[in-house]
Parts: sequence; C-alpha cells; structure tokens
Amino acid sequence: MLGAFGIFCFVYPFAILLLSFDWMPFGMEWMSSLLLAMLGVASWAWLVVNFGRGGLLAGATVFVLGLTLEYVGVSTGVPFGQYRYTGVLVPELPGGLPLAIGFAWLLIVVSGLFTAQQLLSRLAPKGWIIGLLGATLAVGLDLLLEPVAYHIKGYWQWLEPSGSYYGVPWSNFATWFVAAFLMNLGVYSLLGQHPNLKWNWLPSALYGMNVVMFGLVNLTHGFWVAGTVALVLIGVMAVSLLKRR
Repeated sequence: MLGAFGIFCFVYPFAILLLSFDWMPFGMEWMSSLLLAMLGVASWAWLVVNFGRGGLLAGATVFVLGLTLEYVGVSTGVPFGQYRYTGVLVPELPGGLPLAIGFAWLLIVVSGLFTAQQLLSRLAPKGWIIGLLGATLAVGLDLLLEPVAYHIKGYWQWLEPSGSYYGVPWSNFATWFVAAFLMNLGVYSLLGQHPNLKWNWLPSALYGMNVVMFGLVNLTHGFWVAGTVALVLIGVMAVSLLKRR
C-alpha cells in the first residue's frame, strides 16, 4: 500500500509538469496506465490492511463492476453515452477495454467514499449519507478527469459529443453518480463503519492530490469550469481540515 503510494508521490510532480505542458516523451504513454494501476493498488491495499478479507472482496467488487459497466457502455453506448477507447491505455481486455480503467474505478470510488467519511466524521451520519457525499466527490473528480482524458490525452473519444461540459454527455456524470452511490452502499454493507482506521489519511490524500493535479492541468489548458470545480473541492476539503483542528 505505502509502496504504491510512495511511487505515486515520487512521480507526482513530474506527472503534473508532463500533463500541464504536454511534455510526454514519445513511446512513454504506458506511464499513464502504470500510474492508474499504482493508484488503484494503493486504494485496494488500504482496504485490505483495514478490513482484511472484507476489504479484498470490496475492492474486487468495485474493480469488476467498474469494468463490467464500462464494457457494457463501450459495447452499447448505454448508460454513459456513445464512446470508445483509443488504445492509449494498456493492456487492453477483449472489446478494447483497458485494464487500467478498473483501477481508475477503485481510486475514484474508494478515495471518494472514505474522504466523505473523513469530512463527515464529527457528525456521525448514517452510511447512506456518507455514500451520497462519496458519490458526489466521485463525480467531482470525474468532472476534472474528463477534459484531460478526452481532449488532452485522448484516452477515449465521445462519438456523439453533446451537452455543455466540454462535449461530454451529462448522462456520463449521472451514471457515475448512481454507480458510485450503489457501490458505496455495497462497500458499507460488506465492511460497515469503522471510525478508527489505519492510515486513515490515505484515501483523502489520494483524492486531494488527484484533484490538485487535474485541476492544474485543466487550468493550464484553459478548461476554466473544470478548474473552478477543482478549487471548490479543494476549498471544501481545506475547510473540513481546519474545523477538525
């Protein structure tokens, strides 16, 4: 867990520079897939460290369900909208689906859910309330990812660009919210709520670092709405951190 997180921390400043200024060397596109894998492994390992077999099962469930939903989406255009992967992310599973996307689901769902638990820790809310906030945070991170992955890096293409969010259908974000919320409920049904977790800062660190990174990349490329979303998310996390002190 800490090894994967350490690798991410090491490449983090370089990733920001490479993405912000389009300096990715030719033939090094596989680094994006490796980075996603490291983030997903760190999230999954954190679940296992804290919840044992339950965490292993919860992580596997998010991983498999995320890939399954993406496979249905690529094959049918439902429920995200019409899109396809371009082959930049490797390796590819049958149907042109990158394995790295399963790790992306792990990162976004796990970091969003347990960041929400941290933000609401003083209120002792019910699991479904944490699940709602976790789903909202997941969508917030996806709002930052989409312009970068679609317009800057070309990881995937929307075949029928529509909507007003940089050509990404609003159905994509609605699907992310519903899927993340249901996965959050599933994770809580498997694990329950545990206030005392080892390295409880890790999910929030993963979430916050990705918000900062993709927020900066969006701003350097003129995606001001996405950059504003990043600032709002950073502000919410900062205010929550200050209140806990």
